[in-house]
Amino acid sequence: MKYLCLVFLATSVAGQFTDDLYQLLAKENADKNLISSPLSVEISLAMVYMAAGGNTAQEMRKVLKLSENKQEVAAKYKEFLTNLKGREKVAILDLANRIYVNDEYKLNPEYNQVVKDSFKAEAEAISLKDADRATSIINKWVNDQTRGRIQDIVTKNDMTDQTLIAVLLNAIYFKGQWQYEFNPKNTKNVDFKTASQERVPVQMMSLSGTFKAAYVPELDAKVIELPYRNSSLSMVIFLPEKVDGLQELEKKIPGFSQPLRELDVNLKLPKFKIEFSTSLTKVLQTLGIRQAFTHGADLKGLITSKEGYISKILQKAFIEVNEEGAEAAAITAVSIGLRCIRCTPPPRLDFNADHPFAYVIRDQNAVYFQGHFVKPGQ
Repeated sequence: MKYLCLVFLATSVAGQFTDDLYQLLAKENADKNLISSPLSVEISLAMVYMAAGGNTAQEMRKVLKLSENKQEVAAKYKEFLTNLKGREKVAILDLANRIYVNDEYKLNPEYNQVVKDSFKAEAEAISLKDADRATSIINKWVNDQTRGRIQDIVTKNDMTDQTLIAVLLNAIYFKGQWQYEFNPKNTKNVDFKTASQERVPVQMMSLSGTFKAAYVPELDAKVIELPYRNSSLSMVIFLPEKVDGLQELEKKIPGFSQPLRELDVNLKLPKFKIEFSTSLTKVLQTLGIRQAFTHGADLKGLITSKEGYISKILQKAFIEVNEEGAEAAAITAVSIGLRCIRCTPPPRLDFNADHPFAYVIRDQNAVYFQGHFVKPGQ
């Protein structure tokens, strides 16, 4: 039985699908530190959708909120990826695509042209006769694109499976410096309070300054936006008032659009590093993409004279936040088988993130990374 593995590292055009996906991820991983890129999943599945037909395409279209007109879909992602390139001045935001094709098979020429033109995905033939070399080539590309933060997305066992047709990769990497950096001399060891009332030591950064922030009664939470230097990107942090209020807060974050006002803020934020990986198959099936995971899937447009189905989809992601800024990366792997007015002076807000909080890295167009921090040392 033939299958195709797609690997994606990416950012996301904000939409209902990415909100729905994150809601399920947050619920399933409520007790774990989480970093994800729902947009990465969206882009990878959109590439699969370009090859789908019948009920398979209908399910994917409904869940992903895509147009029935695939030319419109292709144009949407082409515009997004084109506008993304070279936009940042100091912050690094790189996105790249690659398709490695088993040299015994051939991508459908029309599909190959679409993903090359709209998704910027170059195709390259790869021999599976030397499984070690094939594994090394793919993992090296991922390692290079993510500056070593994501490794070993495929294994030798993947490459020794004679049914493997292709590996599609999309990589996104972000590194930005805070517009207002924290002074390391002010970083202190303090207690972080978990939802279960446990106290765990954490290195807490401190900074006082003017930021866009607010207490939002509807969320029962404080929200602050931390901009990156010479960049349109920022990290937005959602801090519930209650120590155990994160799960309820995350249900309310989707669609949050209340403007924040400039306030004088005493900010305390922990240094943290999160590595996270998970299977997304059941989550996507719950959302409504079902036939694509069965032998009845219609993916005729993918490989010449072949049909396939999604056998698995995985995501790996990484983020590190420190005094200088943040660094993040994410990968999604899909395996497919064949068959207000400012007051003067501004009020002061104490923003002390000493208990579980949620965060996003975004600009006005997209949410690139999203997650939550619930406990140091995980």
